[in-house]
Order: sequence, then C-alpha cells, then structure tokens
Amino acid sequence: MLLLSSHRLAHLPTLAVDPVLFEPKFAGHCSMGNCNAHCCRDGVWADPTERERILQHADMIIRHMDEDQVKDPARWFSGEVEEDADFPSGHCEGTATSERGCVFLDQRGWCVLQKAAVAEGMNKFALKPYYCVAFPLTISDGVLTVDDPDFTNRTVCCSVVEDGHFAPAEVCREELEFMLGEEGIKELDEWRSRSARSV
Repeated sequence: MLLLSSHRLAHLPTLAVDPVLFEPKFAGHCSMGNCNAHCCRDGVWADPTERERILQHADMIIRHMDEDQVKDPARWFSGEVEEDADFPSGHCEGTATSERGCVFLDQRGWCVLQKAAVAEGMNKFALKPYYCVAFPLTISDGVLTVDDPDFTNRTVCCSVVEDGHFAPAEVCREELEFMLGEEGIKELDEWRSRSARSV
C-alpha cells in the first residue's frame, strides 16, 4: 500500500492510500458535477474547529438560507461529540438533519455553506467540512479510500459499478487536490507513474 508523506494533514504524518483509488470503479459517463446532494441526506461529520468556523460566520450563512431552513445556529449540529483519530482534533460532531437531509441544504439541494462563501467572495470550500468536500473519498483509520456510496444509487456521479471505466483518482481530481494539497498530489502522481511503468 502506498504511504504518502507529502500532504497537508499534519495529524496524519503518514497517510496510507487504498489501491482502490486506482481501480476502475465509476461509470464512463459519471462526473462529480452531476451531484444532486443525495449523499448529504445524513449530514456530515465535522471537526470541532470546522464547527466553530461555521458558527463564527452564522450571520452571513443565515443571510443566504431559504426561508424554511433552520436559522438557529444552536440547532445546526447534533451535540454528540465522538472520538475519531481521522480528524485533526481527534473528535468530530455531525451536522443536524431534517427530512431534506443536512441542515445546510437548501430547497434546490445546494449547500448553503458553499453558496454563502461564494456570494461573499470566499473560497467555495472555506466553510464546508473537510469530509463534505472530500466525498466520495474519505479517510478511514488513516487510509485514504473511497467511501461506501452504494446508498446514492447514482451512476452519473459517485456510485461504484461493477464494470467501471474510470478510477476514483481520475474522477475525483478536485477532491484529491483539496484533501492532499499540491505536494500530496505530486507525490501521488509520481507513484502512479512509477507503478504504470513497472506493469
């Protein structure tokens, strides 16, 4: 298994990479741009620092919410903190959910955290939790891998198929760049290049 050392995750000095990232798992017509936010139905886990960053921008976020969205920041998170070494602090807390899904989804299925950030001139991922941006990739027990997206049943975006054409590392390029940073992507690409030459 590949071990990455040049990446931006300081809490994971050595990050293992699951070979599944390089195996054909996605349909030929899939694109992360075809997402309909069904993967957000159960909310997302966030590090306490991410939670605080969101709450610090509560007034701004509320300005961009639909009328029927929950505007009480005290109701945006589950309140149940769990231990998890895959998060920088070693802890995480889930976002609250409703019939629509994650509390931050608007009527169109758009993430108000991203919508607000873009509208206010911030990076589009400035407020979104790390694992929200990363999906369908994830880090589990220190291993970068593909999340289990079977529940989405959407081959146009992130559902794994038996006769896949593209590897997650190809389809999820933006997600990988976000997760690993420039140096991590460079190391990953160099490893893939060496592996291809050795086959």
